[in-house]
Amino acid sequence: MKLALSLLLVTLALCCSDGECHVHSDTISREGPFSGPANAKTCPALQNEARAFLLDIKPLFHSILKTFPAPEPAYHSTMAVKYCVDRMSFSNRHKIYDVVEAIVDKCNE
Repeated sequence: MKLALSLLLVTLALCCSDGECHVHSDTISREGPFSGPANAKTCPALQNEARAFLLDIKPLFHSILKTFPAPEPAYHSTMAVKYCVDRMSFSNRHKIYDVVEAIVDKCNE
């Protein structure tokens, strides 16, 4: 359960800062980037990675993970956590993903 909560918190906290998903410059006031309303869209790549982390088999998740530039130890540690997640039943992992998806949908409104 602690792992699921951690994943939910990370999903809530992360947004992309470059490319297609970013906080639009018109929402940033003179006081700073966090003084206005929080209306950043979640990054589609993050959404895909979270889905794969919870629902995909390890080889498929690993191929998605490798699309992100990171040091090799980061890949190994993420795959170790994936091993722990995969020990949960698929129905429980799907319930967690449904919550993550609902949060993302709410954030993207």
